[in-house]
Amino acid sequence: MATKKKAVAGGKVYKGSAQNGGREIVVKHYKKDGKWHTTSTNAAREQYEKEHGKIKSKNKTVDHKNNKHSDNRSSNLQVLDKGANTAKENKRRAGKKGKK
Repeated sequence: MATKKKAVAGGKVYKGSAQNGGREIVVKHYKKDGKWHTTSTNAAREQYEKEHGKIKSKNKTVDHKNNKHSDNRSSNLQVLDKGANTAKENKRRAGKKGKK
C-alpha cells in the first residue's frame, strides 16, 4: 500500500537557474515509505494553486499577465493553455527584436 506524500519540512523559495529563466522555484521535502524525497514546483504555480485550488489539466500553465516573473501576486497570475502561453511569449520576444 503506497503512502500519501506528507510535507514535513521545506517549502523554501529559491531563485531559479539560468536554465529556467531565473524563475523562482519552491522546494519541498517529504518522507514516504521511510525515505526522504525532494520535489520542486514553479513558485507562480504554487501561489496560484494555494489560492485557487489545484490545476487539473497538465496542458495548462500559470502565466504572468505583466511578464514580470518575480511578480507572483494573485492578481497578476492567470491560467493559460501551454500553446497560448508559448504564443504570447513568442509575440513578446518578436516585439523586442523589432526595437533594436
